[in-house]
Amino acid sequence: MKQLVLSDVVAALTDKPTSIGDRLATLGLTKEEAGKKFSAEILKTEVYASSFAKFLQDNAVILSDTIPAKELPEDYKNPFEAEDSTVGDRLTALGVEDKDIKDMFDKKTLDLSLNGDEFQDFIVKNQAKFLGKLESLATQGG
Repeated sequence: MKQLVLSDVVAALTDKPTSIGDRLATLGLTKEEAGKKFSAEILKTEVYASSFAKFLQDNAVILSDTIPAKELPEDYKNPFEAEDSTVGDRLTALGVEDKDIKDMFDKKTLDLSLNGDEFQDFIVKNQAKFLGKLESLATQGG
């Protein structure tokens, strides 16, 4: 199955009669994969978006096993692990860039050592700061 982008999902949920097979193909399921899971008659059935959404809900278990799990990188660190770690290290583990981290928090804050629950509380208490940074990045185009 291919990596999905939002435009694929929107295209798969277009509100005009389209076959289930074509909608599944738009979502990245190959004809071979779909043919192994559903009859040709079902795949040829033309449905509107709402019926296709219901089809996906009803067949989520059947479809889910076609999406392979991605392995975590060897250097993966769980930012919410129980052991103590600094705020800076945990934010880096979340994928926040160093420049953005330093723009939002001073060194003293970044050097604070927290456990996973404390870090989660830290995120919640500072959500306005994170949302402000996201808004700033969005208005600047990155």
